[in-house]
Amino acid sequence: MLTSPLSQVSAQDTGILGGDFNVAVEGEINAFGRTSTNGQSDAYLSGSYVSLSAGFKDKVRAVVTTRLDRLFEGDSLTLNEKFELSEFIHEAYIEIRDVGGKPIALVIGKQPIAFGQRVQAMPLFRDNPMDDLQRINQVYGFTVDLQEGLFGLFDQVEISAFESGEGDLEIGKIDSLSVRLSKMLTDQWMLTASHARIGHSGDSNGAETRTSIGLIGETTDGFLVGWAEAVLFSNNPRHQNSNFAYTVGGMIRISETSDVVIEYNSIKNEVREVGIGLTTALTRNLTAGAEVRWIDHLDTDNQELTFGVSMTYTFGSNRRQTNEEYLFEGEE
Repeated sequence: MLTSPLSQVSAQDTGILGGDFNVAVEGEINAFGRTSTNGQSDAYLSGSYVSLSAGFKDKVRAVVTTRLDRLFEGDSLTLNEKFELSEFIHEAYIEIRDVGGKPIALVIGKQPIAFGQRVQAMPLFRDNPMDDLQRINQVYGFTVDLQEGLFGLFDQVEISAFESGEGDLEIGKIDSLSVRLSKMLTDQWMLTASHARIGHSGDSNGAETRTSIGLIGETTDGFLVGWAEAVLFSNNPRHQNSNFAYTVGGMIRISETSDVVIEYNSIKNEVREVGIGLTTALTRNLTAGAEVRWIDHLDTDNQELTFGVSMTYTFGSNRRQTNEEYLFEGEE
């Protein structure tokens, strides 16, 4: 899972230059395999990346992230003969913190845009049918992050202006805007609210809107995490026959190294699914997972079971940061 550009830089970063300057390399290899009762099977490296960052006094940081799965064709392990550098470079941005001595951060460049909650707890997290509704990335823009927003009404306010064309190295028309508000309701529960208007300039279908409300919480001992998120949208190019989707899930730690995840996803008029998964940390850097999903394709009146396995290896300065750690400030 790619981390947000506004996530905290770990104190464990190994500075190659030392002193006020810091250079770090980190990455993640995600190998997935799945098969379906419909007779389909595949293997792929979705979400795998290598990221290089250079910082100065934890105030200014430049980041370039490459997507390793773009070396292959689609959901396969076949080398991509139509390799595109613009798709390979997934992120390229500069982050400036404590602007004017205030708790404000500014991110400029090709970046993931602040929107939604997007919990990624299932072993094959990219198979979530709501994935494309919960993320806006590979676009050029700028984000302002206010750590104390709207006179204390919210704990964090993130405002982004960006282009709607994604996946290239050209800066297009800044025709889109998003805002994400975060509020800790208690020490264990966090509320997020997001809204985005995506311009789709040049598209005769017009602008797209998305509104998301999410809630995530954990028990005081951290052994149980629960979440829910609903997305109301209009004029989405990939979901022309729907306007509402939601997800509900939970994760329970069954041992010091293993978690069980249960999640339900639904997109109106299109699909509904129930999934259960298990993830186990084999070492500090290596995690294995397995899952099964029952999927009801409402638009084709077809049902299927899918079975998947995953292997994730992290390397460099930071291990993989899960969503609940991001939302609860990296607490274990």
